[in-house]
Amino acid sequence: MRLPLVSRKKSKKDKTLDTVASVAKAWGEWQLAKGAAKAAKRAPWKIIGGAAAGLAAVGLAAKKLTGRGGSTATPPPTPAYTGPVPDPNAPGAGSGSANPVAPGAGPAGQVDKSTGASPAAPTAPTGPTPDPEAPKDE
Repeated sequence: MRLPLVSRKKSKKDKTLDTVASVAKAWGEWQLAKGAAKAAKRAPWKIIGGAAAGLAAVGLAAKKLTGRGGSTATPPPTPAYTGPVPDPNAPGAGSGSANPVAPGAGPAGQVDKSTGASPAAPTAPTGPTPDPEAPKDE
């Protein structure tokens, strides 16, 4: 931890010089601000605005041509969800049974530990799936 420095008492001369310096600084800043305000009033703002817009367009075009700009085209739509793909190597996959629950599985697709059968595959949703990236309506 740093100890605070012991300050000496300022003389009247130093106090007066500090006051004069701060007044001179404030007056100088005021004069600069007045000059800047006059220059801003005389500036041809329509020309400056047009030049700024032109430079922005050139910058965007350069970004696009160099490949650093983002694409403005919309991405292709994702294919609709069709459900899980059945595993052709799963036990009982080629039996042609209409029951999707594996043999040996108990109620609600639970695995029977004695036979080692796997649970039923999840079923596809019945309606269209909402897009997770779509904006939310409030």
